Amino acid sequence: MVGSIKTTVRYMVRWLRRGLIATLLMAIGWVLGKAIVTYTKEIAVFDLRRIEIRGHSIVSRAAVINVIDLPLTGSIFDVDLDAIQHKVERLNFIQGVRLGRIFPHTVFVDIVENRPLAYVSAPEFFVLTADGSALPLPNGRHQLELPTVSGIPDVNSALDAGKIAGHDKLEQALEILGFLKTAFPVLYQELSEIVFSSTGEITLYLAETSTAVRLGDSDLEQRIATLDAFLTTVMGQHSVVDYSYIDLRYKQQIIVRERA
Repeated sequence: MVGSIKTTVRYMVRWLRRGLIATLLMAIGWVLGKAIVTYTKEIAVFDLRRIEIRGHSIVSRAAVINVIDLPLTGSIFDVDLDAIQHKVERLNFIQGVRLGRIFPHTVFVDIVENRPLAYVSAPEFFVLTADGSALPLPNGRHQLELPTVSGIPDVNSALDAGKIAGHDKLEQALEILGFLKTAFPVLYQELSEIVFSSTGEITLYLAETSTAVRLGDSDLEQRIATLDAFLTTVMGQHSVVDYSYIDLRYKQQIIVRERA
């Protein structure tokens, strides 16, 4: 019994000694850490000197810098990355943001923009994005090679709201664009315009020669698939520029007119 008590006491003493040593080392580490941070601040080793904006093509660097509103002073450790992320995410065309520090002097902002699919013909330049947003194009020069959606009446209210939900023709245009972009990317690259007629029929204009593809107003995805199959079949003998129009409105037949 006495031996057991002595063993327990020795174990407790050893445990306490280890605990005290660990606590002391933690305290020393904390003091050293504070001292190092204070010293580096004093000699400006990690002063913020550069903000690097990456991944943007529509949103300008100036717009991001302006919304960040971050002076090039103080340590990069003092920069509130979460606060900056929330500010940048509120900009139009921003889908996601990632921030971080590049030692010794840089804060970087990686931007993922919403995927633009088409311009919308309106008094102002608007861009239709893959997530169903309709956003005004920022001021400045933009090299976006996008098709145009036109012929849609009463489009201004939906554009001003920033979302196309509830606007039948804009939603239909988005479905066509998304289907082309995903299933037939080559056709999407050839697309120059989607035109809605007053009766609701849809015509696609392809290539620089504006070949008209008449889809009608129903079974649109099936007719687009038929168009792709047709162009694949005639490949090597004809290209899309050889036709002034391709009419897909009739079942089980394709009516074409070759250019003179």
